[in-house]
Amino acid sequence: MRRARDGSKLPKSRSCKGRNQTVRPLSLVLLASLVSVLTLVVLLGPVSSERGLAVRPADAASRVKVTARGDGNTEKVIVENNTRHRIKVKRVGSIYQPRSNEPFRVDRTLRRGRTITFESGPAANHNVLTHEYIFNSDVGSKEGARVATSVGRFADRCN
Repeated sequence: MRRARDGSKLPKSRSCKGRNQTVRPLSLVLLASLVSVLTLVVLLGPVSSERGLAVRPADAASRVKVTARGDGNTEKVIVENNTRHRIKVKRVGSIYQPRSNEPFRVDRTLRRGRTITFESGPAANHNVLTHEYIFNSDVGSKEGARVATSVGRFADRCN
């Protein structure tokens, strides 16, 4: 290693014009600090209250909306697909003291931007789960619907 003009033992580097320059110790420290911080970010993930910057599966899946309506002669479970792809609705059932034959297997494909309504009760006509009531109207918001899909499980409480 050559000595610099001032007599220190600093490594030589070349600039873009070909002149010899000495590397300053402070720039090496800053470079080492930057490399260590970036290594920690890569290994541990970004530091934030949301635990990372990527969309979590639960956030992506929250674009599937379930609505339970147990206040009419026909009880309804409405599933809305607001994702950018088709999903499969696998099972539909109630939350509060489900019957022995619940959840009901439906296996329906729901295209993006579409809604499907499942009905139960004596007056049910379309996408019938059963001709008996599945929701218990006496328990208020303890009752609701559970829906299992290809992107996760979702629920909504009755009002």
